[in-house]
Amino acid sequence: MHAMVTQMTRRPHSEFWVASCVPEGGAYRYRLYEDEGLEQVGVIPMPSPMFLEWQGDRLYAILRAPFADSGESGVVAYDPKTGERLTEILSTKGEVACHFAIDGEDIYCANYVSGSVFRSPDQVDRHEGHGVDPKRQESPHVHSTFLSPDKKYLLSCDLGLDTVFVYDRELNLVSTAKVPDGAGARHLVFSKDCKFVYCINEMSATVSVFSYAEGHLTYLHDVDAKPKGFSGQGAGSAIRLSGDGSRLYVTERGSNTVALFAVDGANLTLIDHYSAYGNHPRDFDLIADGRYAVCTNQFSDSFVLYRVDADGALQYLQSVALAAPLAVLEALRFN
Repeated sequence: MHAMVTQMTRRPHSEFWVASCVPEGGAYRYRLYEDEGLEQVGVIPMPSPMFLEWQGDRLYAILRAPFADSGESGVVAYDPKTGERLTEILSTKGEVACHFAIDGEDIYCANYVSGSVFRSPDQVDRHEGHGVDPKRQESPHVHSTFLSPDKKYLLSCDLGLDTVFVYDRELNLVSTAKVPDGAGARHLVFSKDCKFVYCINEMSATVSVFSYAEGHLTYLHDVDAKPKGFSGQGAGSAIRLSGDGSRLYVTERGSNTVALFAVDGANLTLIDHYSAYGNHPRDFDLIADGRYAVCTNQFSDSFVLYRVDADGALQYLQSVALAAPLAVLEALRFN
């Protein structure tokens, strides 16, 4: 691991948070300087955070299992400056919530083990059925919840059912769309013009491309995210689009790589693969107006900072030790 540079006289460039998902973990705050030095500048202790999100000036976190009696997951808000807990922990009414979306008073969570979608304060839609894989798809496994860019619809990926569910804001089902059997829909992102949706499939490590219009998805085709010649078991994870919509990044945990695609509507063209410099790259996100990127390597207890070239290529800068990093979130502003 490369040691972090800690000179305090340099000009700050950006800040981001990383969730360390261990019982004595928390949300760790890092500052990136203009000379590309990196420094840890704070931490909010919390037990096993799975994901982080902003709502206004509040930092929200999903806690894996804060309720000892039920084992249910919970959502809680913190003051990012003081670390003060601002809300009571709200149960997601399910186990192992791993992703959420927030807008106004609405909080939507994906309960992976329970196979359900939660809407605050107490509404639950539990999926039913199973997929083709008897080990991984024995039941529904909801992996993510995303609001559409116009905030009218909620899209939820179910790995166990190979299905993307589309709801209205009140959690009424609008439509469903399938990825190929056994692919395991995990996360998704909208194209810049909102006409397409790209869904990363965990079990096949492919990206399913859909056309999109008013809450309805139409499956078009799949693109492989694994490196050419890789013969192991793929495991897709995060999927992120560049700010201008021209580049798509996908983390692939089987090969421990980040795949880069050129984007042209429904067409995704593989450009290259980059090492994750660690094991099991779970999350990936662009920061500092897309000029840098952070990749969290869950099983090697580290995250990686890259510089992003004008063409989207990743240039490794340094690795930082942190126990079980799951999620990365750029700060809205910093002092």
